[in-house]
Amino acid sequence: MSWSFPRITWPLWSRTKDGENFYDLTALGEWGINGTNLDVAQNHSILTPAILFVAKLFSQAELHVERVSTGKKVDGHELIKFFKNPNRYQTFPDFLETLLFMQIAQGVAIVFCKKIPGFAKPKAMYLLKIDLIKWPEEFEEENFKAFNDKVFKKSIVYDEHGENIVIKIDDLLFLYDLPNGMHKNPFEVRSRLDGLKQTLVNSHDSSIAKNIILKSNGKELISGSKEGFPLTPDEKKDAEDLFNSKYGLTVKGKRGMITKAQLTWKSLHIALRDLGLDESVKIDGNIIYTALHIPKDIISLEAKKTTYNNFKESMVSYIQNEMQATLDSFVAVFQVLLDDTFVLRGSYEHMPIMQFILIERYQGIKGQAEALNALLRTGIPKEIALEMTGFEKTLELTPLMQLENNGQQETSTSRTEQETVE
Repeated sequence: MSWSFPRITWPLWSRTKDGENFYDLTALGEWGINGTNLDVAQNHSILTPAILFVAKLFSQAELHVERVSTGKKVDGHELIKFFKNPNRYQTFPDFLETLLFMQIAQGVAIVFCKKIPGFAKPKAMYLLKIDLIKWPEEFEEENFKAFNDKVFKKSIVYDEHGENIVIKIDDLLFLYDLPNGMHKNPFEVRSRLDGLKQTLVNSHDSSIAKNIILKSNGKELISGSKEGFPLTPDEKKDAEDLFNSKYGLTVKGKRGMITKAQLTWKSLHIALRDLGLDESVKIDGNIIYTALHIPKDIISLEAKKTTYNNFKESMVSYIQNEMQATLDSFVAVFQVLLDDTFVLRGSYEHMPIMQFILIERYQGIKGQAEALNALLRTGIPKEIALEMTGFEKTLELTPLMQLENNGQQETSTSRTEQETVE
């Protein structure tokens, strides 16, 4: 989807016959060019780094393949080897970063799985720009049947005036940012940037307006009337010598001057604070961050301090609720590259910030074990104690060795077991 977005480095300066000066944003004629959402996402002072933050975080995912029957990790699987080198131009982290960037900007990321004729497995993966795709003409017809399986046998033309490649829809993978299926063409979807259009334009225009003011400040306007009192050059010199003191000046320096006519002086300085441009940009930036679901404790334009604990909790929550959900969608789409005996998994548990979750998890397991031990010591049957503490009833227990009684080892058993021994 395309919409107009201004791309100018400096507005046109104009001056009327009456001496008025102004900057005219529309005086350049076609000053705005038609740009796609992907173009806008790459050329905005707030949106671009925000999407990059999300995309780079997503690219740190760790993937592996598990065997369905055993649930165990399969080392050296061919899909993981393929992921390490998706194409000749990108590493896998680069591929993931670009994928999510395009997914947010376009509303959908489209992956072309290029295959060697006669082979089912792809040899490379490439990301396509949706604005360069020419869909089959029947997709626009009124009697188009989107639920027909023959749709996937159709082909698209990619970059008709450039690469001009014919690609089967069956060789494409679609990863949606917004829910699909709401358009006549089931493969098309809106972008979340469509709802941010006015906010993006406003913040961009605020930057331009601030630049205009900064370049115009410091200028002065001096005007005078045509009529005045007559002074000969000698009289003017004598008057200036009378009012000027030469102390601290150069030979030709003056502290004042006398004119033949009345002069009016004005400063063209404009106070930026009075215009509220910075506050407006902050508000627009928060709207953009909210659209990307980024908490204020992670990124904010308000320059407010946040505690490390708040940042840590917000970051962990963002990874768990936003990044992990996006990654789960990714692995679900790419599951088609595996047969039914394997399953693709992805997580962020290896990241340093996620170690706090592991610590909390270990504390929970420790609490379960201590509760189980206490129940067994009181004589509660093993099956009941396991169920009460959240363990499986079939869990095999071994005697717990503890250092008690001045360092002597003592085996932890239940009271029922002790009575049986006696």
